[in-house]
Amino acid sequence: MTILLEQYISGLELDVNLAEAKAWVERTQLDSLIITNKGRLIGMLDAQFLIDDSFGHESNRLEDYINDYPEEVQRGAYICVQDHIFNVAQAFSNVLNDHLAVVDHDHNYIGIRTRNDVLEELSEFLNMSQKGTVIDVHVPSKEPMISEIIRLIETEGIHVKTIAVQQPDMEEEHCRLTIKFENEEVSNAISTLERFGYTVYIPERDFQRDIDFHERANELIRLLEL
Repeated sequence: MTILLEQYISGLELDVNLAEAKAWVERTQLDSLIITNKGRLIGMLDAQFLIDDSFGHESNRLEDYINDYPEEVQRGAYICVQDHIFNVAQAFSNVLNDHLAVVDHDHNYIGIRTRNDVLEELSEFLNMSQKGTVIDVHVPSKEPMISEIIRLIETEGIHVKTIAVQQPDMEEEHCRLTIKFENEEVSNAISTLERFGYTVYIPERDFQRDIDFHERANELIRLLEL
């Protein structure tokens, strides 16, 4: 499991005034406010409202503004600290933000992750030059549940070193995840995947050396739409 390293920037509590919120934006240079209530994440708010006169500033406190415009708060855009790198990448693929808040298992805000940091971590994770045992997993092409497959494998105590994607040909109904492990013995992981309905193949060792991991890594990044 990939452990996230948080870049700590304090959140904005509800009782701050709009002048304090503006000072926070100027200090952090972030384009979205991270709003908390007693340390727990509420959501993110586009900083544009601080300079856009069309909103009006009848309210002096951040809480008053949120009560007036609750629809402006982006409540579902965050990352859990225990999330795998693929969950994190998918979270960024669903938003335009350059950063997302990170929370712990109690939804307490603990820091941020930036899009660039995640891209760098993903690139490091996709290091295709390392040795390891390789399997191919066939999954429905319309719904490649990458994070779910990683979770199933790592519940068996087996570390996924790299993963790549090969999109199907016109005749095929499945895409292929090529997964490399640092473990030699991966039979438990294979059994778990098969128990959940996935089809697993083990390429011959001579063929494993010929797999174009770089091409499949690029396909994975395209799939995540980062």
